[in-house]
Amino acid sequence: MVFMRNFLKPFLFVVTGLLAAAFIASFSLAQEELKEEAKATKAAVAELTEQERALHKDLATVEDEMKVLEQAIAEKEKALAGLEQVEADIDHKREALQAQREETSKELTELLRKLWPIHVLNTTQRGRAMETWDQADREFTWLAALYERAGSKMQEIGQQNAALRNTLEEQKQAAEKARAELASINQDKDRLLGARIEFQRRIAEVRKEKLSAEEELEQILAAIQDMEYKLKREAERKADEARRKEEEEKRQAEAARQAEEERLKAEAERQAEEERKQAEAARRAEQERLRTALEEARAEFEPKPMPSLSGRKAIGGLKGKLPWPVERGNLRLSFKENADPPHRGLGLSVFEREQVHAVAWGKVVHSDTLRGYGKVVILVHGEEYFSLYAYLAETSVEVGEEVDSGQVIGRAGYFPELKGPGLYFELRFHQKAINPKAWLASLN
Repeated sequence: MVFMRNFLKPFLFVVTGLLAAAFIASFSLAQEELKEEAKATKAAVAELTEQERALHKDLATVEDEMKVLEQAIAEKEKALAGLEQVEADIDHKREALQAQREETSKELTELLRKLWPIHVLNTTQRGRAMETWDQADREFTWLAALYERAGSKMQEIGQQNAALRNTLEEQKQAAEKARAELASINQDKDRLLGARIEFQRRIAEVRKEKLSAEEELEQILAAIQDMEYKLKREAERKADEARRKEEEEKRQAEAARQAEEERLKAEAERQAEEERKQAEAARRAEQERLRTALEEARAEFEPKPMPSLSGRKAIGGLKGKLPWPVERGNLRLSFKENADPPHRGLGLSVFEREQVHAVAWGKVVHSDTLRGYGKVVILVHGEEYFSLYAYLAETSVEVGEEVDSGQVIGRAGYFPELKGPGLYFELRFHQKAINPKAWLASLN
């Protein structure tokens, strides 16, 4: 079962990845289609908005024209009201003149009725007495004057009546013209009112269509947002899955790395321990060779009394007064006998091929290569004191040669531990290394 799970696990992971990829691809395609639809719907909304704006502009023009017409209608109605008022006033005047004419006609008829008997009497009785004739003539003359005045008044009333009829006719014509113009303006107003109603209807239709498109756009955008949310969630899920996978791979890699580090560390420690053991063995072998060389030198030279030269002091009385083996150099390695590995001498960094001097009078007991120390010069100073100068580039003394204090015995070479030119210097007493710094003069 464990084998089957391990076998099917990669397969299931691949299948799950393919299904997720197909799901994302399907959603992405649907999202792109919705975006295209949203783009088209936005364009339709923009076009409807432009149509609505144009209709409002046309409607505003119609409204302006209607305002002009309404102002013209108001002016025409005001003028028509004035004409109708004038017409009414003329009618009143005409009626008053008609009444006055009728009254004058009545008076004239009454005068004629009174005048006629006198006229008849005057015609038929011309032969009456003068007194009667004169009286009748006066009455007739008076009545004739009244009649003439009544006739003149009747004529004046007739003229006024004719003038009123003419004025009334003109007013009626003006009123009819004003009514016709008012009717025409009202027709234009009705036409514009119909146009306004039509524009308002079209605006309502466009607005309704626009609202429908906007609602559709909102639904599309909501669907796109929902898809984006789902895609985001799926991407986050995949990212989280990838992150967990990456973390697991990192954890496994880290575990493998740590295991490899532990293995390499153990291997390095094993190799280091082996190398340390080898180095220690080599060091011991070198120390043994050095001890052997010193022992051989001691066996060869110590039993023989060393000649004593005038002015030469035994090294045992020169502690703290010996000169340094080089004139220029820096102390880099100190004497540490208890270190691991122990340092039984001093390490000095110097200039390349720096001259190396004997620290005291002595005899050369070794001037050759010593394994692990390069070219080495060993001096015996009597009283079982030895000085050793190692890692020399060259030597300038021979075995058996006596040297004075400060005499050049060679030149410094490459010091491996300092990774540069240097000198390794030891002092020994009875074959045991002693701290050279206690024997050398102060550097002050």
